[in-house]
Amino acid sequence: MRSSPAVPAAPAGSPWRSPCTPAASASGTPARITRRPAARSNDFHQTLKKWLARQPPARTLRQLQAQLDTFRAYYNTVRPHRALGRLTPQQAYLARPKATPTGTPLNDSHYRIRHDKVDPSGVFTLRHNSRLHHIGIGRRHAGTDILVLVHDLHIRVLNSDGELLRELLLDPSKDYQPQPKT
Repeated sequence: MRSSPAVPAAPAGSPWRSPCTPAASASGTPARITRRPAARSNDFHQTLKKWLARQPPARTLRQLQAQLDTFRAYYNTVRPHRALGRLTPQQAYLARPKATPTGTPLNDSHYRIRHDKVDPSGVFTLRHNSRLHHIGIGRRHAGTDILVLVHDLHIRVLNSDGELLRELLLDPSKDYQPQPKT
């Protein structure tokens, strides 16, 4: 049988100290090791397993589910927990303040972000209220990858560098949105 190689102990306070090795206190006795978050989950599973061991063995999945439901109800509504000040989880939950509406209405605006490419004629299309609208950007931008930011009828068109190419208010009555005359 092989034995594991001896690993020299790291000095106290060393960053290489194993988290599994208890650090010695000034008195030479091992210091208290803090519990890992997973330990709480292990405690719950241990409690569940002990409770199930005291129950008659379930013969079907339905019987096992009924036992688990009984345990859950007992654990959450009857059994007081030390960590909750001897309250049940349900009592602790109901005692906490709940979020309520502030009375401020939500913004009903429509926002969209679209990636597109300007076609060879310097135009891209955008759908609004089930209609396609052609928006002119200019032939010099043909083939350019663009980012279209839409807020209701307000449209901003940016190139891949974030440079604003065009900003407009969409006129829903027109299919073509020409560039403004300069």
